[in-house]
Amino acid sequence: MLGGSGFLSYLCSMIRTAFICSLLFMLGVFRAQAQRRIVVLDMDTDLPVRDVSVRANGSAATKTDVLGRANVPLTADSISFSHVLYCSERLAMAELGDTMYLLPVEHLLPEVRVTELNPSIKGMISAWALAGAMMGAAEAPRGIASFDFASMLDRRSRRDKKHLERAKEILKEWDKKKTD
Repeated sequence: MLGGSGFLSYLCSMIRTAFICSLLFMLGVFRAQAQRRIVVLDMDTDLPVRDVSVRANGSAATKTDVLGRANVPLTADSISFSHVLYCSERLAMAELGDTMYLLPVEHLLPEVRVTELNPSIKGMISAWALAGAMMGAAEAPRGIASFDFASMLDRRSRRDKKHLERAKEILKEWDKKKTD
């Protein structure tokens, strides 16, 4: 029979063995489910976003905590992020870094469809072009009294004159097409 101290040492060794076995078993389980921690931040403010739904390969979703952290399995092929106030994102695991930035929905523009230019707007554009051409003609120098020696040395004025002439040609072409 075992004495009191022998029994205690045997019991301690059994507990130690059971503890080490359970520890090794848990490490094996955790290794089989290796995960990667990511942080989800707001793109504008760099603040963490809580309650973002994170799905790996379309499986059950996990939510980010108060600090915007979520665990993602390493075995996943694709990760999707969704939140009511942010644009949804879907990334391949290779594209995913340690930090994911989400764009707030308020920055998105609604869809705009342009089917045809309103005839009244066409008329206003033509009137503005004609008024601009008339103003340019009214501001053009006339006679010797308005001669400017510095304008002869300024290359920009020559370039601007060429651009103005080209713009007038384009407007004339548009007017021809309008009448046809």
